[in-house]
Amino acid sequence: MLFSEPLHQHFLVTVTVLTVLIAFSLVLYAYLKRKISTSAFIGTLMLGVIILVAFGLEFGYAGMFVLLTFFLFGNLVTKYKYDKKAMLGVAEGKKGMRGINNVLGNGLSPLIFAVLYAVSSQSHNTIFLLGFSGAVATACADTFSTEIGQAEGNPRLITTLKKVPVGTNGGVSLPGLCASLLGSGLISLVGLAFWFDLQMSTRIIFMLSCVCLLSGFLGCIVDSFLGATVEDRNPLKLNKHHVNILATLFGGIFAILLGYYFGIQTQ
Repeated sequence: MLFSEPLHQHFLVTVTVLTVLIAFSLVLYAYLKRKISTSAFIGTLMLGVIILVAFGLEFGYAGMFVLLTFFLFGNLVTKYKYDKKAMLGVAEGKKGMRGINNVLGNGLSPLIFAVLYAVSSQSHNTIFLLGFSGAVATACADTFSTEIGQAEGNPRLITTLKKVPVGTNGGVSLPGLCASLLGSGLISLVGLAFWFDLQMSTRIIFMLSCVCLLSGFLGCIVDSFLGATVEDRNPLKLNKHHVNILATLFGGIFAILLGYYFGIQTQ
């Protein structure tokens, strides 16, 4: 703990209030600018409130900060060469406006890990912070990979490595893969807010960041694999939002498993 208990509590309250105010302002701005729909606006607020309550005073601000980073940069990267993507027919519809399905596709798995943190025993619960970070890192990696890769890459199908048209489910490219690492790395850095107050060694914090980075990248690969094999195909007929949920869930589970494997689970 960095401060005495009263100062520490005051610090957490102050940071939490500031984070909530900033997050609400940015989400409201995005809504007023029609970057998100009404349903997405309400869904995002509800997601934020539940995660804030689930993580409590100690980690609520960190969870909000991680989500806010994904929300902000995810919307920004959508605009990357939007006209070119629109011409190719692969741009996000309604000029990049996100709907409730986007919120659920990217936010449901992080929400699950936040709830698991809230209901798990005190001796093991903070391992779910790593799951939460891995899930959000996957969502960010996939968003970066899609938005940048479709504008820059010459994709190949992940299962056969044959060249495919831009926008093909399961198509991957070198620019897209590099972008996924950028998105995952962004969340792994922001996610450090979870760990600095737990009196961990620098080595453990570095490993936690690396686990988050790797989990997000591998989760993105799983997303592409599912896109190539089951998305919009019989008998499951999963859409891209279903695939996003499964991939982000995998990213979070993989982060937890790596945490246990390397012995870096917290508390």
